[in-house]
Amino acid sequence: MIPGKPTRETSPPHPLDKVMPLSAALAPLQPGMRLMLGEFVGAGEPVACVRWLLDSALDELTLIANTPGLRGGFLKALLFDSGQIREYIGTHVGTTEQSTAAYLENRVLVREFFPMGTWAEKVRAGAMGLGGILVPVGVGILDQPGLFPDLPTAKQTLDLNGQRYFVEPALTADVSIIKGWRADRLGNIEFRGTSTQNQRDIAMAGRYTVAEVNEIVEVGEIPPERVGCPGVFVNAVVQGVSLAEQHELYRQHWVKLGRLHAPTAAV
Repeated sequence: MIPGKPTRETSPPHPLDKVMPLSAALAPLQPGMRLMLGEFVGAGEPVACVRWLLDSALDELTLIANTPGLRGGFLKALLFDSGQIREYIGTHVGTTEQSTAAYLENRVLVREFFPMGTWAEKVRAGAMGLGGILVPVGVGILDQPGLFPDLPTAKQTLDLNGQRYFVEPALTADVSIIKGWRADRLGNIEFRGTSTQNQRDIAMAGRYTVAEVNEIVEVGEIPPERVGCPGVFVNAVVQGVSLAEQHELYRQHWVKLGRLHAPTAAV
């Protein structure tokens, strides 16, 4: 040890340390806000944050997410049962029983559905500060009269170089919550597996962003080339369940759904 140099155990807190308790990190989220969540059909859900939301009194939320989640009453899907979601902006509602029922019973507003690539590009536009994007996908189909009766006006189109496009506004949120594998105390996030999908864009599209991770490490422990979302786009880092606990949570749910066999007891 170099004399006079503080060790990791004795190093003072970094002035830009973004690690905080869950309740403090989510305090800016208020009823009626637009909330963007990272996930892909239930994979990569921020477990601790979703559980906190379910225990909170927050309601009238506009949920912006690729899908409503995983069937079988898993995590985020329960937000549709709890009555906390006023409006949903995503690609479809049919991945969970809870979101499907809420939609069919008019308990949640869905003004329109977007092709998955269009939804992702709308988020990316919000992340990059663009006003919107031009999308040819669905022209002549998604603009049919009466298809989306809750839209206040018809979908806007624009002709350019002989091609007709939808003018799709960017998607942004008051609060974004993403899920990573590891974070350092400056908010640099490392992803793994399915959670690598467009979570950086979701972080950038939120005016305030929380990152839930399985593990928090010291600055410098994440190789620069493995940083999937730089800390400049993250306002708060919270400790979620461990990676082992996450794996077990999903394993138990897949067993419940009959997609995995329960382990047999040793004789």
